[in-house]
Amino acid sequence: MPHPLVAIVGRPNVGKSTLFNRILKRQDAVVDPQPGVTRDRHYGEAEWDGVRFTLIDTGGWAPPGEGDALTAAVREQTLIAAEEADVVLFLCDAQAGPSDVERGLARLIQKRNAPALLIANKVDDVTRLGLAWELPTLGLGGPYPVSARTGYLVAEMLDELVGWLRHLKPVMPAAPEEEVLSLAIIGAPNSGKSSLVNRLAGEKRMVVSDLPGTTRDSVDTIVQYHNKSIRLIDTAGLRKRRIDLQGLDFYCTIRALRSIERADVTAVLIDAAAGLTQGDIRLAQTAADAGTGVIIAVNKWDLIKPAGANEQNTAAAAPRSAALADAWLREWKYRAPRLTWAPLLFISALTGRRTVNIIDEALKIKRERSRRISTSELNGQIVPLLQRTPPPAIKGKMVKIKYAAQIDANPPEFAFFASYASTVGDQYIRFTEHIIREKYPFHGVPIKVSYRNK
Repeated sequence: MPHPLVAIVGRPNVGKSTLFNRILKRQDAVVDPQPGVTRDRHYGEAEWDGVRFTLIDTGGWAPPGEGDALTAAVREQTLIAAEEADVVLFLCDAQAGPSDVERGLARLIQKRNAPALLIANKVDDVTRLGLAWELPTLGLGGPYPVSARTGYLVAEMLDELVGWLRHLKPVMPAAPEEEVLSLAIIGAPNSGKSSLVNRLAGEKRMVVSDLPGTTRDSVDTIVQYHNKSIRLIDTAGLRKRRIDLQGLDFYCTIRALRSIERADVTAVLIDAAAGLTQGDIRLAQTAADAGTGVIIAVNKWDLIKPAGANEQNTAAAAPRSAALADAWLREWKYRAPRLTWAPLLFISALTGRRTVNIIDEALKIKRERSRRISTSELNGQIVPLLQRTPPPAIKGKMVKIKYAAQIDANPPEFAFFASYASTVGDQYIRFTEHIIREKYPFHGVPIKVSYRNK
């Protein structure tokens, strides 16, 4: 079941990133007294009292007409987060009191159906509780006083939040009894997601247009493939409201999170005519971070015409088309070095060319995702290679790798037990993953590696 989405919104410098880090119990977002430091957005998985949810930290809200283009982009992201969230945490500075900026944002929040909790931050102890009571003038109900910096009353606020979340009733399509694969299809607007679903389903179930935004809601489609039930999860496109181009990536990421939480494998569609973008890479990394298998599907390959190609010379054009595919592979490996294990497929949803290969590939990846390597094999094949090239010593502390075990599957997770495990850095963890993949490629599957004290 997909996790509820909780967004933290508010004007600059009210402590949104501090609260975000406090709830996630780690330092993910940059915190600085200077307003506007959080210009991008951050998200992470949180859990409280047995309830898991996705938490989003947004940049500081400024009213329309103020600031530069970057301010406008941050404002757009805040609106997107507020519209997509199941619950909004409206954070205010209790010491500063309500402002006209916050009153304007509160009016926008009130237009939504999802609940909003008014949070009065910077109430560091009981002597400052009275500062919170000016905030009810914002019209969002009684405030919940907290101190994101010290943690004062944050637990009580989270109790209230998960109370709201427990009452949410997400509408989930029932899974068929013998469902073999759940495949999410994500991508930037107009990358061809709905066209691909229609092609694979063999019927026009979804609105397809050249204009971004014709898919209003996420739709699940069940298709039969060689007597196997495949669930296709199509990510909703843009809404009618125009979204600033700088907000598109944020919107796509939120929608992608909704889809991939229910998927075994994620197909990331890329518009071949538009070329590889940083947003495409970020979506693929989002899917990998969530633990799903990943396929990179370069769509609209029918629009790519090699130099000198024409209808009368298709045989001569084939080698040039292969050369273009090789160029894409090289660019992918160069720009996405952490995702080189993800296969690239060159397809055309419009003509149907190689589209069925996505399902074939996804079925292989799902089997690979559930693969387990025995402890004896890991310790016989992988550990000796790492022992020959151990992590660098930190302050004279030599890391000695004792043994390894696969502790989970779907996705595969490996634990290496060693002395001074806490000194092992990210670079050596990536090296460890490389050593594992040399022996066990785990094609299309992200793997997790951790070092633990023996």
